[in-house]
Amino acid sequence: MHDKGLDPSTLTAIITGGTTGIGRATARELADRGYNLLLVGQEDPYLLERELLDRGAIARFMQVDLIRAEEAAKQIVAAALEIFHRIDLVVNCAGVISHKDVEEVTEKDWDRIFAVNLKAPFFLAQQAFPHLELTRGNIINVSSTNAIRPASRNQLYDSLKAALNNLTQGLALDFRDSGVRVNAVMPGGVRTALSEEWLHKYLGRAPVKADFDIPSLAQPEQIATVIAALASKDMAWVNGVTLAADGGFGL
Repeated sequence: MHDKGLDPSTLTAIITGGTTGIGRATARELADRGYNLLLVGQEDPYLLERELLDRGAIARFMQVDLIRAEEAAKQIVAAALEIFHRIDLVVNCAGVISHKDVEEVTEKDWDRIFAVNLKAPFFLAQQAFPHLELTRGNIINVSSTNAIRPASRNQLYDSLKAALNNLTQGLALDFRDSGVRVNAVMPGGVRTALSEEWLHKYLGRAPVKADFDIPSLAQPEQIATVIAALASKDMAWVNGVTLAADGGFGL
């Protein structure tokens, strides 16, 4: 339902994976920059919603199964329009991992990671595009430096991030003449719940503080500022890029 007193000129962002990690940090950063927010995630972030309200933003939460990617995208866009009546930015931040030896990978693993990490960003771009065209908005896909530097036992995740980079450039080309920009940010290592899950599987044990105390590991807030900057009007001439945000540690 549309909020009474909502300013129809306020920028609105959709963030998938918006309740944890990079998505959560991006929600805070965009709230500080004047956006209202539709957060798509798996757990109701009541405290986050209250925090964003204190920062001057109206935030709403939506729990959707991204595995049903096309239907989820339709629901997400419809909700954003119902609540805020406009869409200025889509941040595709939701992602899942599959860290297994080659012989252990199943078709179910492929189907899950393909749906969440690639199909969902595509269909959300498809459904949001007519509304982004009206606002001259943009899409930012959260990829990974794993797209260009694969890791061991990480074939599915790395392949889908490489595909997401290619999708980013293809959509940028198709949307370019309509004034809708599409870019990707490629973090390196970031301290998030997803990276902790990956590290647990990689190490074969629960990670400890020392495992995270390394210079190359970013905090989610450092990636959030890159996303927000790339979404800004100052970056209006930046389109179709896949931008590494790893502090140079991938060099």
